Amino acid sequence: MSIKLIAVDMDGTFLNDEMAYNEERFMNQYRELKARGIKFAVASGNQYAQLTSFFPEIKSEIAFVAENGAFVVNAGEEVFAGSMSEDTIKAVIRALEQYEVKNVIVCGKKARIFMKMPVKMNICMPVSIIMC
Repeated sequence: MSIKLIAVDMDGTFLNDEMAYNEERFMNQYRELKARGIKFAVASGNQYAQLTSFFPEIKSEIAFVAENGAFVVNAGEEVFAGSMSEDTIKAVIRALEQYEVKNVIVCGKKARIFMKMPVKMNICMPVSIIMC
């Protein structure tokens, strides 16, 4: 059986304690993976934009499973984007207000919104928001 894909988590796995990696060493390894037809994927709870910032020279070649799987991009093409309706988002926020939650982060493809609790429910939210 041959290896077809290598997927890595970022924080505390691929990245060191300084949130960095040996780019020269990795690029040498990545070229070898490509030569063998092995795909490389990054899987993380982090946002897509943050993940691509670690791999600027190959971001259009590799796969990203971002936002805990809610946003997936392969070779620069969006494969999947999970979303919640505005009503669902408001219901989640109302449910969170029952607990001692101080802040909520709502993430989308292009932005993230930090909200202090309790939240006024008349805020306008885009439909394609991802809770994280």
